[in-house]
Amino acid sequence: MFKRILEGRTVMNRRSLMRYFALTTLVLPITSCGQDSKEESSAQPSEQSEATLLQQDSVEQEVVSGSSSPNVAKVVVPGRGPTGLPAAMSNPTATPGPQADLPPLQGYGFQAQLYNLGDDRSFVVDVTRDAGFNWLKQQILWKYTEPVVKGEYDWAELDKVVSAVNKGGLKIMLSVVEAPGWALGDRSHGPPSDPADFRDFMKALANRYKGRVGAYELWNEANLAREWGYGRINAGEFVELMRNGYEGIKESDANAVVVGGALTPAGDVDIPDQKIQAVDDLRYLRQMYEYKDGLVKQCMDAWGVHPGGYNNSPDQDIGSDRGAGWNGHASFYFKRFIQHREVMLEFGDEKPMWFTEFGWSTKNQDPGYGYGADNSEQDQADFIVNSFELVRKQHSYVTHMFIWNLNFQMVVGPEDEKYPFGILNVDGTPRPAFQAVKLINKGLSPAG
Repeated sequence: MFKRILEGRTVMNRRSLMRYFALTTLVLPITSCGQDSKEESSAQPSEQSEATLLQQDSVEQEVVSGSSSPNVAKVVVPGRGPTGLPAAMSNPTATPGPQADLPPLQGYGFQAQLYNLGDDRSFVVDVTRDAGFNWLKQQILWKYTEPVVKGEYDWAELDKVVSAVNKGGLKIMLSVVEAPGWALGDRSHGPPSDPADFRDFMKALANRYKGRVGAYELWNEANLAREWGYGRINAGEFVELMRNGYEGIKESDANAVVVGGALTPAGDVDIPDQKIQAVDDLRYLRQMYEYKDGLVKQCMDAWGVHPGGYNNSPDQDIGSDRGAGWNGHASFYFKRFIQHREVMLEFGDEKPMWFTEFGWSTKNQDPGYGYGADNSEQDQADFIVNSFELVRKQHSYVTHMFIWNLNFQMVVGPEDEKYPFGILNVDGTPRPAFQAVKLINKGLSPAG
């Protein structure tokens, strides 16, 4: 839990980064891609400018009594109609959906929580298929899967997750984060002190699920102290972690897709007394490509991105007005991914791009996500649909898009910042965003 000091008020915010950067930077001109620049911070925010530079994408998980598997709240699924889905989802549309004339993506996905759902794990799979999506993403915590001693694994819950998704005819991506204590060395959290331990774990993981897991994402938001450690953020170290993870996976399953772990949308932040730190995502990406003459190009099959949503539409140009209190930093805009692409091309890397997390919050009980009140449920639906349209119409290098998130309202409380990003209600019934994405003509079958 982090404390945030904002205009004399202390705000407690569960498992999220201090929103300092979003609240204190000046409106800055957008530098062209490929230029390293430090954005200085000096302006004071307005009281209406509460925002975030982060959507934290892992549910807090506790150890089940007698097991090392992570535990989350039990899902309560409503009464189901004849299709096995909630009655509100059981009426298929007979009319062609929007975007019918656009080229399809290869992957339409949801990030979901599938751990400890029991028989209701199949519900998540069913609604994913009902939406016409063909992928699910599950984030797993390495520290719960190889918890005590190197080489001793607890696969029990993950076996159930992978089996349920496979049985439903869908593809799954596993995003791996948080090294176990035995691997941390002098770190308190984050990556292992020896990246070879990550290689060994990813090799074991890919060997167990060879042919059953379609993709692996290597880490999450490594430009953030929350994920890497205060004062230790280092693009070269991340590339070395990716290299080891990539090689471990490919040794076991050459056909699995390896996605470079997405960075958090952020500018440069450093608050020493609270150990809060982030490095501008574009500058960090450039540092990754500069390390060892572009070694990173050999460490992934696709680059992962977390395009920001906040309270702007996906087609809003970078630097355009966002309303009172906003600073216009490029990372706050959905189109930030285009600047990532420009850096990749500058270094001769034409690999595809996967959006491993994108979405929009609505009204939120977490004070740090106050901007969500600007987004109605219909805005959330429209923005998500329009983001698919923008990508499919203009950016064919983006091949997979995972909505953040599907069912977190069913596993976290309303005070949690992750809650209003969910496109299912707490009882599993659809919000407008779910209904909207269901109507998109995707151009492929759910299992395609």
